[in-house]
Amino acid sequence: MKQLIPSLLLASALAGPSLPAYSGTIIHRSQQQVQTAAITGIVLESSTQKPIAYASVGVLDESTGTISNEEGAFSLSIPAAHRSKKIRISAIGYEPQNLEIEQLLVTVAERKKLEISLVSKPVQLAEVKVDGKHWKKKELGGNAGPFTLLHNTFTIMPKPIQENLGREHGILIPNGPKQSFLSKLNFCLSSNQFEEVKFRVNIYTLHDGKPSQNIASQDIIISVKDKKRGWIQADLEPYNLYMKQDFVLSLEWIAGSPLDSSKSLTLAAALPGFHTIYHKDASQAKWDKMSAAGMGMNVVLQQEN
Repeated sequence: MKQLIPSLLLASALAGPSLPAYSGTIIHRSQQQVQTAAITGIVLESSTQKPIAYASVGVLDESTGTISNEEGAFSLSIPAAHRSKKIRISAIGYEPQNLEIEQLLVTVAERKKLEISLVSKPVQLAEVKVDGKHWKKKELGGNAGPFTLLHNTFTIMPKPIQENLGREHGILIPNGPKQSFLSKLNFCLSSNQFEEVKFRVNIYTLHDGKPSQNIASQDIIISVKDKKRGWIQADLEPYNLYMKQDFVLSLEWIAGSPLDSSKSLTLAAALPGFHTIYHKDASQAKWDKMSAAGMGMNVVLQQEN
């Protein structure tokens, strides 16, 4: 298990809903005596000064990050080792900003309130030609069910629970060059101890074997209430998503209630499997990749014959 992504967990089938297990790397990090600094602020739309909900805020290429709440507010603890790095703030439909952490800490110390404005950018949708060809329904992706012994976790301790927001799990969808219309998303929660959780669905093109550009022109938000577990289906048809290549379909955890660090939230996994899955530890972190694995996530699409 040493080579597995840290979020892929093994749990006893007799233990019921499992709390996350933690890798040696994460436990070791918690034992380090490092000084941290807090950055608290709000993400706003530049022209209207309205808050931007669920913006991604994190140290660039590092596993330190979070998601702004519905009012655009966020709080993030910065380890001493990251103070010389940059924070990236991004949201679908806006130009991202990369800001020096040291300068942000000075601003917070002087003003006590940090406001970050993002400039909206037009999203240019690719032209789609739909002719009279026949379309065939297909289901692509993984089918790991709720009783699997393996789990992809969204909750990792000892991180503050708010800084688990932005964790993301994805699966490679081998669509090929045929034009496909994305119809339904199916995913399986093997553990869910939250009264309500919200996910953002992201659809990425591939570059050098990793997720690259998100083709969604707006946030695709899924809300799951009442600690619901098992298979869940979401309708993708209103978003007019077309693909003519392989792509990565992912779930990003963006909100939860209550934000209690003792609760678990996991996506079904399988090993061995026949897919390539991806994991991102924080909202602006790098992607990790694991082949020959499985996941409880798939997409129903209509594909040209």
